[in-house]
Amino acid sequence: MKKKYLKIFLLASPFYLKGRSADKLHHLVVARMMEKILKENPKLDSDVMMAVALLHDIGYAKIPKHKIGSFWAKKIKKDHMRLGAELAQDILGRINFPQGKIERVCEIIATHDNPELGLPIYSYEAQVLKEADILWMTTEEAFWLDIGRRQIQPEEWLTTLEKRFSKDPEYKPYIKTKFGKGRVRNFLRQMRKKLRGQP
Repeated sequence: MKKKYLKIFLLASPFYLKGRSADKLHHLVVARMMEKILKENPKLDSDVMMAVALLHDIGYAKIPKHKIGSFWAKKIKKDHMRLGAELAQDILGRINFPQGKIERVCEIIATHDNPELGLPIYSYEAQVLKEADILWMTTEEAFWLDIGRRQIQPEEWLTTLEKRFSKDPEYKPYIKTKFGKGRVRNFLRQMRKKLRGQP
């Protein structure tokens, strides 16, 4: 990770710890996914995209602890985007990030979970963030974490993910890159084999 992105990560770390239990890991994974996506999208501003990858969910740090367990609730989703944009503005201002880029980062963060509220994402940059964010679900850490949070069996969650990635309008339209499509395909195949006890 470049030094300037590491600065963002370090300033955001206290907020990761106040948010959801896996937020620190989640943001690192999304940043790693973003680096891969940016290789296919060299025209995107990598500073803006890496900043949103590292900051997109920090708004959960400002949600009261007793409400974080219901982070799928629409009001919580909406609030975390708004609060996250405010925190991002402060963090990026502290490292003298260019003002125009700060505004773009905040706009992206403020809309990145719109599909879960039944709203569209108009910005291409926010759609790219959505892809990187969704690809978090293609890690074993996220897979087992979600099973624990949702109190369901691994096979049931894998079937749900297969449906999400192939049909669900909140997820499928955002997996656009070759990297993303290949990662989803490989993850689902590998997890299916693993759950069947195959090497």
